[in-house]
Amino acid sequence: MLAVALAAVVCAVLLFPVAAAAHAVLLKTTPSSSQSLNAAPAQVQLLFSEPLDPVFSHVQVRNASGQLVDAGDSHVDPANDQLLAASLQPGLANGVYSVEWRSLSAIDVHPNQGQYSLFVGVPVQANPAPISGAALTAATPETTLGRWWFYVAASLFGGVLATWKLVLGPLLADAKPELQSTARRRTYWLIVGGGVLLILGTLFSAVAQAAAAANVPLLGGLGTPLGELLLRGRYASIWWPRLGLEVASLLLIVFGGIDGLASECALATLPAVLLTSALTSHGAALPNASGPGIAIDWLHIVGACAWVGGLVALAAFLPALRVGSDSGLTPRQLVGRFGRLALLAAAVVLLSGVLQGALEVGSLAGVATTLYGQLLLVKAGLLALMLLLAGVNEWRARAAASVGGVQLRAFGSGVGIELMLGVIVFGVAALLSSTPPSPAT
Repeated sequence: MLAVALAAVVCAVLLFPVAAAAHAVLLKTTPSSSQSLNAAPAQVQLLFSEPLDPVFSHVQVRNASGQLVDAGDSHVDPANDQLLAASLQPGLANGVYSVEWRSLSAIDVHPNQGQYSLFVGVPVQANPAPISGAALTAATPETTLGRWWFYVAASLFGGVLATWKLVLGPLLADAKPELQSTARRRTYWLIVGGGVLLILGTLFSAVAQAAAAANVPLLGGLGTPLGELLLRGRYASIWWPRLGLEVASLLLIVFGGIDGLASECALATLPAVLLTSALTSHGAALPNASGPGIAIDWLHIVGACAWVGGLVALAAFLPALRVGSDSGLTPRQLVGRFGRLALLAAAVVLLSGVLQGALEVGSLAGVATTLYGQLLLVKAGLLALMLLLAGVNEWRARAAASVGGVQLRAFGSGVGIELMLGVIVFGVAALLSSTPPSPAT
């Protein structure tokens, strides 16, 4: 069932249309494209809603024949990192000129590109034809997939580890050694696998982001684009600490196990790893509210990883519970302890999600009229199903008279479905990260 969910999300990430997935929004152009100019300007200036990366942001100007007529000095203004400018060649003739731009936000690291027209000595056209080959897409399926990969791997590593430390470990303290050994072994390999996936996902995301920034295929991101991305700028200052924390956490588990001080130190690093994701989120780009935006996004990710990771640990442990039917451990005890962790995680996810929606969509109308708002509705519906199913699962666990009964099998199936929904929710969240919020914000 989990494999079906993984396949569904991968397909959705690769096929979902993210044509407008850009977050440094073009606010103003100088001169304006809505008026006829008496003469060609000396310079074009484009003002964006976020600071721009100076290496991956540029603007070009072409005449009606497609020839470049700018001076080749495209640059981000040193005095205003939201302003992209380029000089034009002197003595340009009257006509229609196309301004083509590509930008990379220095905050959420999302690319954007587009074009508009300048009318010099000719009437303004109501609907000028777009220049041939000018793409209006920016976000790539690979960057979206990388974000989903991060959510799932963080849940496998940190969420499962938290569930072991807070739920399964204490619950099994008095269980039979065989049951303890089986549960510990399964949990250990889940956590190690999650740590490996987390590191691999971080490496993949860097390559995908470099390719998107340079507007090249995925493998084209290797080499110069990746070096430019990881050797300077804000993204590099976030990416390297993330990778270092992930490697250190995995080594603590590999050499120290999932019990004792080493595992506690590994678990303590996870909030910092998740914070690196929030630092490149929509919340980090909110004008005059980046601090609260980052905090809310961070809480949202922490709660989601704890919830989904707990479900993974629960699903992996249930077969061992069936085998150890004479251990005296019942589903009622298991759910009673796990339910407190899941309830806290779900409350954090729901409350932070409401605050996120209020900050990033800005209005009720935006929920229905923007792609971002519509994805929020899908995500909210899936979360509601997860909560409903969690209630049904708790009822089944409390109704199970014995660990080998039909109720326990039904409970296990319910946990699997709830986990599948959680993985799909991560896919929708990854799409949200690649979709601009309401322009009103």
